[in-house]
Amino acid sequence: MSDNSSAIIKSRMFTDSMFRRLFLPTIISAIGLALGDVADALFVGIRLGKVGLATMSLVAPVYMVYNVLDVGIAVGASVKYTQALGKGQAKKGAEIFSQMLLLSLSVSFLVGVIGLAAMPLILRALGAGPVDGELWNYTKEYLQIMFLGAPFTFLYFFLYYCVRCDDNEKLASAGYTIGFLTDVVASGVFIMGLKLDVRGAIYATVLGKAVGVCIFLFHFTRKWAIMRFVPVKPDFRLIVDALKTGLSSSVGYIGQFIALIAVNNILMRIGGESALAELNVVQNVSYLSLAIYTALGDTVQPLSGTFFAEHNKEAVKRVMTLGIVIGVICGGIIAILFAVFSPSVCRVFGLKGDTIESGAFAVRLFCLSVIPAGINLTWSACFQAIKREKIVFLINQLRTCVCFLAFAAVLSRFESEWFWITFVGAELLCIAVWAPIARFNKKPLSDKVFTYLLDVNSSDISEVLRLAEDFCEKNEANPKQVYSIVMCIEEVCQAIIENAFEKRGDEYIQLTLSFENDGSIILHFRDNAVNFNPFAMKMGQNYEDEEHLASLGIQMVKSKSKQFFYRRYSDFNTLTVEVE
Repeated sequence: MSDNSSAIIKSRMFTDSMFRRLFLPTIISAIGLALGDVADALFVGIRLGKVGLATMSLVAPVYMVYNVLDVGIAVGASVKYTQALGKGQAKKGAEIFSQMLLLSLSVSFLVGVIGLAAMPLILRALGAGPVDGELWNYTKEYLQIMFLGAPFTFLYFFLYYCVRCDDNEKLASAGYTIGFLTDVVASGVFIMGLKLDVRGAIYATVLGKAVGVCIFLFHFTRKWAIMRFVPVKPDFRLIVDALKTGLSSSVGYIGQFIALIAVNNILMRIGGESALAELNVVQNVSYLSLAIYTALGDTVQPLSGTFFAEHNKEAVKRVMTLGIVIGVICGGIIAILFAVFSPSVCRVFGLKGDTIESGAFAVRLFCLSVIPAGINLTWSACFQAIKREKIVFLINQLRTCVCFLAFAAVLSRFESEWFWITFVGAELLCIAVWAPIARFNKKPLSDKVFTYLLDVNSSDISEVLRLAEDFCEKNEANPKQVYSIVMCIEEVCQAIIENAFEKRGDEYIQLTLSFENDGSIILHFRDNAVNFNPFAMKMGQNYEDEEHLASLGIQMVKSKSKQFFYRRYSDFNTLTVEVE
């Protein structure tokens, strides 16, 4: 095995550990999300039967519009925040968070006001049936409470995504999960106990979001938290840049909104309330079966964004490999289980008689789409993090709208039971379209990036210094820059080795040196030592104090640096230095 291949394999220690640390809390959060979504339909179905499930299908398009905005703002903020911290720009990260927080609150109030004012128009657009009919009134009651609780929904998703990216995955997971478990328990109490019917479902949802928000706010009481609110004036360039990233993914919900309205009308025509009830069962199966991919996307996105900012291409590839392999294996097992037990699933959701058999057939056909859907979702999360927003937009519009509607239009001409092939057909066609386009339009890799894995127990610093110097000269750095870079690498690595490592045999420093397009030169250090910030060492000229003496080299690095930034991220020390 070549030295380079050995170094790549060893460097996966960082990548794999960070992936595991982020994935475990996100899978808990994703399951909580799925359970919260399912609980409302489960209790409403048991309580009201077909009309209750039909109501839940009708309000689903409104959630799509919500998700365009709340998820778009949240994802845009978290991606840009991650990229800023990946480049060592903590102040910019705080500004991004503050700007997008104010935007999220403003948009949530606006959505609530418009929704309440335009209620009759919304009900007619959704196809809620005759005015003041049973379906109309149930849908109206649900939406009124939903719009009043809009600020909690927007804050819930915004804080979850942002707290998770500020190295507090456990609190983010706790808030997310407890919020949705609150929704589950409250749904049972409000719907089955207090007999509030569909009002109980949305009361429980809003309550769950409020509980989650309260938990997320504890993050800002911690001294080590980098994320904080700072007074800011609206910076429309920053906001538009973040929205461009976030909406490239969430705008897919617009397509899903259009598709759901079209499908609701198609199914009402070819199967009536029974077909709508079966659709709701399929949707709830999708929440549970695709939860694994929600977790994988939430894991891939911040890690890919961090490694992309560091120009660590091998780490980005490794993250995607882990995501796809885990997704195919777990998604396949979940799909098989749902297919086998589909009749029981339909009974649980309140289907009866002949609708159980037709519902089970619909679930089985949907299960064929789980793995291809997961591939689309996981790749979309990665593309979003590495600034390929056009591909993200293409994937989301294809799978949720264009391909879906194309199959729905064709299959609606046949017997209703074959309509459910729409799901797998749309996902496969989507992959067939975006994959060659993404490969053809692949951005060329930069040759102005140097990476090295220093095994401190079997290598010395002289080798990395020599290679770094050769790299700098190859990229025509001037003598002053070469001196500053080499000195920075030597002094930082030496400080870490002497003060942080415990000589246990598996200790590494991962170095990335990049010449940026804007002319800046940035060094990224990551190590698996104990919590240690070289720039926090005691500074001074006291030669009798060992720590003062050891810090002299770091003082020289400070004098030759434009800016530096340290954080403990995913149990590793991460240091970014911009050299003059």
